Parts: sequence; structure tokens; C-alpha cells
Amino acid sequence: MKKFILVLFSLGFLSVASADVNVRLDPLGPLVGSYGVDVDFPVSSSWTLGPALRYLHRKDGDFDVSGYGLGIRGNYWFNGNVFTQGWYFGPLLQYIGVSVEDKHDDYDLEGSANGAGLTAFFGYQWMWESFNINLGAGPALYTVNNVKVEDKDADEKRNYRGYSGAGLALEFTLGWKF
Repeated sequence: MKKFILVLFSLGFLSVASADVNVRLDPLGPLVGSYGVDVDFPVSSSWTLGPALRYLHRKDGDFDVSGYGLGIRGNYWFNGNVFTQGWYFGPLLQYIGVSVEDKHDDYDLEGSANGAGLTAFFGYQWMWESFNINLGAGPALYTVNNVKVEDKDADEKRNYRGYSGAGLALEFTLGWKF
């Protein structure tokens, strides 16, 4: 895990010298307790690469769920030019950590789990000088299994279903190129 984080930060610091950087935020995620930011650095005329950070905090039934994703995201522009209007393919690989709490007057249950996520976005980017909008979708696979939520004595237990399996990921981001 430490090596993975070191690689992400190294990519960011080494790429700062590049001419352009695009920072993209998820404006709709906060409506469901999710926050995300992607930073795109050009590595060729048609590819960008950079860190992808996610944070989640929400109530799911009796459970308080917090999670994070640390990943690396690439974007390939089919028109051959990064940071331009057009169709893109954006693979995302991330390490995911989830912690779950279930607190009541009688007991306090806690648990956590880790896993990975792999997403393949296909979308379109609209570009105006420095402002841009990305709209995409694609298949996603998550490996965060059920979380065993228990008290300190392990005499009270529940399971939280986790985030495991395949699904459809949607992407709507607002970006600014510097």
C-alpha cells in the first residue's frame, strides 16, 4: 500500500513540470455523500495519467459507512489530442478501504474491509478554453467483500453487504485546465 501511494504522489510531482494539468471534480457526488477528484497530466499527445481520489461517508440503514479510494486514472482521446473536445476511454484502477459502524444504546459495532476497483469509462468531453465537462459510463468491478461488523467482545455481530461485484459506473465531472 505504501508503495502504491508513493507511486501516485511521484507521478504527480514529476508531472507538475508538464505544460498542462486538468483537475476534475464530481459535482453530484456530495448529494449521496461521495466526493471525488481526478488530476490529469499529459503523458503523450493522446494519453493522460494521474491520481484519482475518492471519499464516501453516508448512512445506509442502521450503518454509518465511510470509505476511500486511492487510484490511478488514464484517459485516451480517440481524436489523438488530450484536453480537447471529443470521445475518450478512461480506465481507473483503485485501492478501496471501507469502515462501517452500527451504534445503538445497547451496543457499538465496528468493522472494516479493503479491496480493489477497476472501471473502464467511455465518454465525451466538452472543452471551452480551460473549463470542461466529462460525461461517461462504463463497466466497474469491485472486490470489497462483506464487512463483519462486531463489538469488542465479538459477542454481537452483523454483516454489511460490502461493495463486491460488477456494475455500471457513471461519470459527470466539471474540470479546469491550468
